[in-house]
Amino acid sequence: MSCKLSESAIFAIYSAKRIADAIGTPAVLKEMLFVTLFLMSDMPMHSYLISKGISEDEIHTKATALLNSMVGDQEYSTASLSFKVNGKEEDMITIDENIVYLLDQAGRIAEKHYHTNMIEASHMTGAFSEMYPKEFMTIMNAFIPSIEIPESFEDWKEEITMSDEFEVPRELSSFLTVLNTKFSKDSQECYICGRDEETKKLVRVLMKTTKRNAVLVGEPGVGKTALVEKFTWMVVTGNCPEKFKDNVVLALDINSIVAGTKYRGTAEERFKSLIAFLEKSPNCILFIDEIHTMLGAGACEKGEMDLANALKPLLARGDTRVIGATTEKEYVKYFSEDGALKRRFERIVVDEPKADKVYDMIKNQIKRLEAAHKTTISRELVDMVIFKASCFNYETKNPDRTLDLLDKTMVCAELAGRAEVIEQDIMDNFDVNYKKFENMSTLAKMSTAYHESGHYIVNFFSGELIERNVRAVSIMPAEDYLGVNVFEIDRDMTPSQNKRYYIQLIGSMLGGRVAEKMCSSQLTAGASSDLVKATKLARKVVMSYGLVEEISQNRVYEIEGKDDMLDREMAKKIDEQVNTILEEARKYAEDLLNCKFKHLQALSKALAENGMLSDREITELFKKV
Repeated sequence: MSCKLSESAIFAIYSAKRIADAIGTPAVLKEMLFVTLFLMSDMPMHSYLISKGISEDEIHTKATALLNSMVGDQEYSTASLSFKVNGKEEDMITIDENIVYLLDQAGRIAEKHYHTNMIEASHMTGAFSEMYPKEFMTIMNAFIPSIEIPESFEDWKEEITMSDEFEVPRELSSFLTVLNTKFSKDSQECYICGRDEETKKLVRVLMKTTKRNAVLVGEPGVGKTALVEKFTWMVVTGNCPEKFKDNVVLALDINSIVAGTKYRGTAEERFKSLIAFLEKSPNCILFIDEIHTMLGAGACEKGEMDLANALKPLLARGDTRVIGATTEKEYVKYFSEDGALKRRFERIVVDEPKADKVYDMIKNQIKRLEAAHKTTISRELVDMVIFKASCFNYETKNPDRTLDLLDKTMVCAELAGRAEVIEQDIMDNFDVNYKKFENMSTLAKMSTAYHESGHYIVNFFSGELIERNVRAVSIMPAEDYLGVNVFEIDRDMTPSQNKRYYIQLIGSMLGGRVAEKMCSSQLTAGASSDLVKATKLARKVVMSYGLVEEISQNRVYEIEGKDDMLDREMAKKIDEQVNTILEEARKYAEDLLNCKFKHLQALSKALAENGMLSDREITELFKKV
């Protein structure tokens, strides 16, 4: 037998030996071993009996009577069994030869169903039920006579002995988590809605015969992990293609797999164990969040084997499927450096959902929050939460920022003892922000309002910026900013990206600065920040995009963020062209704001009074201008 006995299996055999010694039998019989499994409180059989209303005393009484009736004077062949405990060779135990066969079958069950070479006591239970079904049924009926025995033995096996739960080998359990256990087979509705297109793409990649690995690329909070959980729900409930129905999705924690591996070779041993397990488990799909951290993970020194290099041969063979998740920035930075790794993954972009799609995406999660906080919330107030979250937490992304605010809002209702969320519960989360706004001087409010209005108007009336929609404008003090235009990028629209496009885009960046100077003759730190962004983009137009013929007729001067060596004369020419681009963009913004000055004044006044406005409110306002 190539498999090893776990502590629970060893304990079961020793317990059976004590029974044999008490009865006076020279060998441990298979019936003794099996009944022992009923007596062990941490075994599935014991838990099953307790769940059927049988007390501990009854279990022991019936087990004793059962043993006396089954052992009798039966004939049996014996064998010897020895194993090490705490590194020491134990005395030989004389056992019924049938137990040897039982342990062989338990080993096969452990390898086939649980993908481990460690025999647990529960595996021995399964082996007994398969090899001795009549005895199994007799023993079950002795313990539970009032329950009708199913016609099919498979019913017993499914209900008691052969759990469908996938077991991770003990040596891998510290860094591998079975995601399937988060969902029930009977689950009628997935709490993660939407993302249908991305899910289809993921399924198509995983169904390929080669290079069937996907990397989900998107900003933190857009729902990359949730997308994997939705796929897992589909697998568990059977709402998936046939070839996924017996699959197990495992999450790998990279921090845990390299934890404590400061000594050379320690990490490699763990990598080898993981790879060996995956090679024997073709039905497993591995999910690695923050997958870019594989590069360098576990290497003590530069050039040593890291997790990424350890997995490459496995990924190349196509036997294992891997889903990764990372941000656009990290994907470009790390995957671009490792072409071999990059070509083994197909990139799936997970964009932030549009504001009008957020509710449909989180409606089932809202139900879970309502149940947890014992309160309900109307659709109208959910829309308000989406709006407020975008204005006060613009640096984060939907749907995460909306769910976070919904959770905090329901806490406010729960603490107040209300069964239904009211508007004040939302506003309670922003007491400090509103207080700061009220304490702002009229001059400060108007200066900020001009700034944000300038951004909005240049963007709104620029015909080239077709993909950039502003869903809200706020001058409410937030944690990381004073005012904000809440942008939403429409991925269905394709801008021209010619020089005129970039002039208008840079003009929209400078629009706040221009409007502030036009109306208040002052500039704030926010205006300086805009100038930094505008200058960086202008340099790209000149050096990277090749849109200025005087400079970039035959080449570009900036590749992957690094400047080539420039002589003083060329550096001067580039600097002049950057200044020309910025001046042209500033002039464009100034002319547009002069043309739309009434819109600028009306929007600034409304913002100073209200603090924030939605795009619908601004559209209605502009109709009156």
